[in-house]
Amino acid sequence: MQKILDTLVKQLNPQNTQLNEPLSKHTTLKIGGKADIFYEAHDLNDFINTIKLAKLQNIPVTIIGRGSNVLISDKGIRGLVIKNFTKTIKITGEKPIHEDKVKVDARWETDSSKGTFKGIEMKDIDYDESDKPRIEVIMDSGVDLPFAINYLISKGITGLQWFSGIPGTIGGAIFNNIHGGSHMLSEVLSKVKILNKELEVKELNISKLGMDYDKSRFHKSGEIILQGIFNLYKGNKEKAKFTATEWAKRKRVQPRNSAGCTFANITQKQKDKLNLPTTSIGYIVEHEINLKGFHVNDAAVSEKHHNFIVNNDRATAKDYLAVMKEIYNKTKEKLGIKLIPEIILLGFKENEITEFM
Repeated sequence: MQKILDTLVKQLNPQNTQLNEPLSKHTTLKIGGKADIFYEAHDLNDFINTIKLAKLQNIPVTIIGRGSNVLISDKGIRGLVIKNFTKTIKITGEKPIHEDKVKVDARWETDSSKGTFKGIEMKDIDYDESDKPRIEVIMDSGVDLPFAINYLISKGITGLQWFSGIPGTIGGAIFNNIHGGSHMLSEVLSKVKILNKELEVKELNISKLGMDYDKSRFHKSGEIILQGIFNLYKGNKEKAKFTATEWAKRKRVQPRNSAGCTFANITQKQKDKLNLPTTSIGYIVEHEINLKGFHVNDAAVSEKHHNFIVNNDRATAKDYLAVMKEIYNKTKEKLGIKLIPEIILLGFKENEITEFM
């Protein structure tokens, strides 16, 4: 394997290549072992060509964006890790509303007033834009989501303001069909350009993407997201700017020394069956399984929001995973629910993460 890796290194741009790069430097958690080969791709052609070079030599490829929403093993990731810096945003012009509709249950509501974390209220800043003209925007998967939101609003293009305060890239947002309060990315996503397993560039319609709550076909398909094609709005620029700023401000209670929400909220059906006041995992962690303050070394349930696990200094992936498993097992034992991680686990062996398979 080392011989093949050495061959690949010789084929890559040396200015963008690092060997044995600590991935802790590239995640919001500051956790993760080393990558055999770490490569930064700054344009779409380089991104595609680098993936092809590795895959044609049967070298495993892992893509990361800004490093949020991932937990990387202490042992690192074998093969090639590409940090996606592709950054093109193309505003193509007005388009009709796309005919395909994807309805996803957002599972969002504020926590019960009983909890330490009272939830983030959105109702007073939520509004409908369906009467506005649509406009098509094509964005590379490596585009920084916060930048895209602000840049497009400055051009009078709205529809992404609900996702302010979420670190990450357009590719990661599509991969997880992110939610911002009661809004899902799939509301404004039209098509996705991908590199499939046969290393062909293809375009998939929204109806083919398997979009669900924090889920898409890309979780299992092995396809790589290259670009997102969006049907956004020619909306109210000032209103969208205020909403994005205010929504991000309200979300500052969410800790940044984390990977984001640890588990997906439960469904309304599960909530009703268990007679719980909210779908929030944070409420369950605090009041149903009583794990407020639980920690393993420096990996701890956040005091700010109990569905976040934070790295208080020198937590390892092993520590973090132990806290996740404690929450998972206690919830399963007491409530009969198998929680679904929102965090993507990278570099782990199957026997290390059996609970989440």
